[in-house]
Amino acid sequence: MTNKYEILLIEKIQSVDDFPYEDIKILDKYPLHVAMQILKVLIENSCLGQNYAPIEISRRKVKEIDKIWLMQHFIEVASTCINFSDEWEYRRLVELVVFAVPELKQEVLNLGIKSSNREIREVVEDFRD
Repeated sequence: MTNKYEILLIEKIQSVDDFPYEDIKILDKYPLHVAMQILKVLIENSCLGQNYAPIEISRRKVKEIDKIWLMQHFIEVASTCINFSDEWEYRRLVELVVFAVPELKQEVLNLGIKSSNREIREVVEDFRD
C-alpha cells in the first residue's frame, strides 16, 4: 500500500515530463536532462526534509537507479540542490551516499573536510572509516 509520502513523491516525479515513477529502475535509459531532474527530486527528498518517512522512501528509490549511471551523475546533481555548508543537508547527503552509492563516500566526505563550518567537519569525522 502506498502511503501519503510516497504519493507526494510520485506526484513530484511525474511532474517532470510525465515520468513514470516505476521507471526509476531504468532512469539511465531516459534522456539525460530528464534523468538528472528526476535524480534531483530524489536527492532533495532524501536530504532537505525534516520528516524521516519521505527521506527513507527517496533513499530506497535512489538505490534502485543503475549504479554506474548514478556514480557518473550523483555529485553533479547533488551540487545543484544541496547546501554543503548546512549540517542537516550535508549529513543527509552523506547518509544517502553510504546507503545507495557507497563508492562515492570518500568523494562526498572530501567536499566537507575543509569546510569553514565546524559542524560539517564533524559530519566528516562521524563517517570516516
